[in-house]
Amino acid sequence: MKDTNIEDEKSMGLSSPKHLESQETVLPQDIFRNKFTWYSYEIYKSLAFRIWLLLWLPLSVWWKMSTDWVYPFLTSIFLLLGLFFPLLTQSLSHDRALSKQLTEFSKIITKNAPSMNTDDWKSVAANFNSYLYESKAWNTRHFFFDVWDCQESFRRNILEPFFLQKDEAARIKSFKESVPYIEEAVQTYFAEVDKRWKLFNSEKSWSPVNLENAQLPKETHRFKLTWFLKRIFNISLLKPFLIFLLSIYWSLRMFRLLRTLYLGWMFFMMVEGFPNLRVSLMGMEHKMQFLSTIINEQKAGANGWEEIAKKMNRYLFEKKVWKNEEFFFDGTDCERFFSGRFYHLLSSKKSRWPVLRPYIKEAQASRSDNF
Repeated sequence: MKDTNIEDEKSMGLSSPKHLESQETVLPQDIFRNKFTWYSYEIYKSLAFRIWLLLWLPLSVWWKMSTDWVYPFLTSIFLLLGLFFPLLTQSLSHDRALSKQLTEFSKIITKNAPSMNTDDWKSVAANFNSYLYESKAWNTRHFFFDVWDCQESFRRNILEPFFLQKDEAARIKSFKESVPYIEEAVQTYFAEVDKRWKLFNSEKSWSPVNLENAQLPKETHRFKLTWFLKRIFNISLLKPFLIFLLSIYWSLRMFRLLRTLYLGWMFFMMVEGFPNLRVSLMGMEHKMQFLSTIINEQKAGANGWEEIAKKMNRYLFEKKVWKNEEFFFDGTDCERFFSGRFYHLLSSKKSRWPVLRPYIKEAQASRSDNF
């Protein structure tokens, strides 16, 4: 990898600027009531919104001078609909501003050395917000709303695209002069994550208490269907369930065969989406704990997966990821969850969770009798 001029530019662009020496790490989430108010403020400060406001000035003059109200009225309607333009351009402007500052974003990540813990990203988000405002690359100090936005931007714009490009030429074509800084940021991130991984496998790692009294849902529910339907009352599944009920109402006017096919497809989508919901609720730390639990499980075969399911049910409940100890129905459900949501990534061309790939391989090797 080309390392020319990295040290010189780091001393000029990373250590010197005052914007990287934040005295307090205050993010928009600490200032605004919620993300909606933050987003509204960002739109209000955008150039597109200001242009939209200025367009009302000639329109108001037209209203006053015109004797025919029809055309000014129609123009007002179109102008009101034009409010969607600032909404559309805001996200595009956000992505474009970030893509132009990948070098500086990478430098800040390298300096702060964050790992998968979201708290580690707070200083990265605050420093980058400050930098963009002071360099006039963004018109507010609130580019990233919270640490999750910052972490996701790193994953989508640097980590995953970087691993999609397999050779040096492809990376240079995609990231141009930012390649050496991006590579250093990725290496720093991987090193910090590896430290965290070693902690999971040390004596300081989490271990369940009184697990011998724990029961899997298969022992407390007569059928797996009752366990699944119970998830409907989970707030995360309430919205898709209400959509399903609404789809029943919509289907009343359909032919009987078409109605059956439509409702069957909707129910299938709900069932299929349940595993996706579960994995989306797990943070990177929870995923690593899952893989560590698989690797460290001594029991083999189905009994091993039963123990893993019990341990993870307890862990995810204690970490408030799930509202009870029923995340996995049984060992088979746990095994299928690993196979479908983790193991298949090793053969996938997509670079989702590239940082987890070596640990997924290790977990797969430890349970090779099940694959």
